[in-house]
Amino acid sequence: MSSIAVLGGGISGLSSAYYLARLAPITTKIVLIEGKDRVGGWIHTHRVAPGEYSRDKLPKLSTDKDSILFEAGPRSLRPEGPNGAILLEMIQDLNLNDEKLLSVPKTDPSVKNRYIYYNGKINTLPSDPVSMVLRKPPVFKSVILAGALEPFKSSRFINGEPKDGIEDESMYDFMKRRFNEHTAINLMGAVAHGVYAGDVKQLSIQSTLRMLYEAEKNYGSVIVGMMRGAANTSTMRERGMAVRSRDKDPEWFGHMEKMSVLGFKEGMETLPDRLLSWLEQRPNVEIIRNDPVVSIEPLGNGRESKIRTKSSELYTDHIISTIPSFALEKLIKPNVLPNLSHNPASDIAVVNFAYSPEVKLGYNGFGFLTPHRDTKYRVPVPGTLGVIFDSNAMPGQEIDQPDAVKLTAMIGGADWKDAFGKATIDELDPEVAYNYARKGMSVFLNLHDKPTHSMVNLQKQCIPQYIVGHESRMRELHHAIKQNYGHLMSLAGASYMGVSVPDCIKNSRMLVEELLVSGALGSREKVVTGLGRAVESSSKELRDGARISKGTVDVIMKS
Repeated sequence: MSSIAVLGGGISGLSSAYYLARLAPITTKIVLIEGKDRVGGWIHTHRVAPGEYSRDKLPKLSTDKDSILFEAGPRSLRPEGPNGAILLEMIQDLNLNDEKLLSVPKTDPSVKNRYIYYNGKINTLPSDPVSMVLRKPPVFKSVILAGALEPFKSSRFINGEPKDGIEDESMYDFMKRRFNEHTAINLMGAVAHGVYAGDVKQLSIQSTLRMLYEAEKNYGSVIVGMMRGAANTSTMRERGMAVRSRDKDPEWFGHMEKMSVLGFKEGMETLPDRLLSWLEQRPNVEIIRNDPVVSIEPLGNGRESKIRTKSSELYTDHIISTIPSFALEKLIKPNVLPNLSHNPASDIAVVNFAYSPEVKLGYNGFGFLTPHRDTKYRVPVPGTLGVIFDSNAMPGQEIDQPDAVKLTAMIGGADWKDAFGKATIDELDPEVAYNYARKGMSVFLNLHDKPTHSMVNLQKQCIPQYIVGHESRMRELHHAIKQNYGHLMSLAGASYMGVSVPDCIKNSRMLVEELLVSGALGSREKVVTGLGRAVESSSKELRDGARISKGTVDVIMKS
């Protein structure tokens, strides 16, 4: 009987244990170890009564009719592409596709209306070619011309190889080179804030927006590449997983994949809660909570490892680590695995507000983001990354108060010092974050009313930052794991190959399937690290995949 230990009870750890329990032989012993008393990681839903709440005043789940649902972390899921198909298959298998699920179609105003704060105003981004030409906002100045000229700019690649020998560059350098400074700072700077709470001048274009990188590399132009299918960077294996996922109920999948985003009536924590209850019913799964791992030691026989927790120790044939890479580095011998702490992770103050229905927001869209700090026009409440209009973006969660106005301010990230100065996240008083977010509501949205409900969550090191050179560092880490741990360890989670919830679920499934199919857990014919795609994926495969996606595979998937 083989045994596998999964470190971390976030969405990656839960997904890894779930797919192991589904796909591995029943004789496989699976142990999920979570250091805290709850699972779900950054997915954390609160339903609160009226009042102010923070880490110093934790709310209890409220069932009152005047309660409001707040999300401290991720709040929606995208069902598109292979990631979406794999996510939907999990939702369906867990029986969450009935009364618990919410979906927002692409025709919804929250999908069509997106905003960027620029030059003292909230600018509505164009949603179609007509609005791009006739109602072009100030933030789009020079963008259309830059896009028209982009195909005529020379590429930095020759036959798929960089002229200067440098593989990667920042999102900022890429966008400035292919388009212009304005597009890089204001549009891409806002994207970096919205997805990573990061700095566009630090984040890797190769690892964050691979489709743009591959478009230039393979077609010499972003615009030409996107027109020819470069936006689809999924591999053939990922497409195959998507086809298998859709197989049980193609009609339902076809309907759900047309949605823009998905959510749950009782919040995102519905998903990890259901995964936990499912795992607790498996006879070969053990779940350990509130007992953090303190060390990992591969044994001399090369066939098992010893894991020491705060209260016990156990032996296992294989470890899947889904904890943050910087946390893993503290559990192993020094200098054995490189690059685990190279990337920083963003600290974010997440401040939720709810207002009475009498308060009018004035916008019917998803929310707004702010440009990079180096924008020509200063952001009046520095360090504000953006504000999500939750009551627009995910309607249906407030049955008793459907007209309540819900908002979430995201503050800090790469701009933490702009907002809070020298105070670290451990030193910051939640009341300071609350007042700063209130100031943002007043300045950006003209909302001066006192919220009926509020919550401050100070999220420490919550989003990994894939800074320039990330993929090459993952290749180094892949080879180091093969050399130092062999068959004993593999990696999954947001630190490595994608930060979104669907990314984490897909990567966990890919890892588990590869471990099982390759014989890595049985005959040990192949070493599987979880980072093999950083080595094995090629531009040719992605280019061929983009070409095929325009024809045969799409026909198969649609049928």
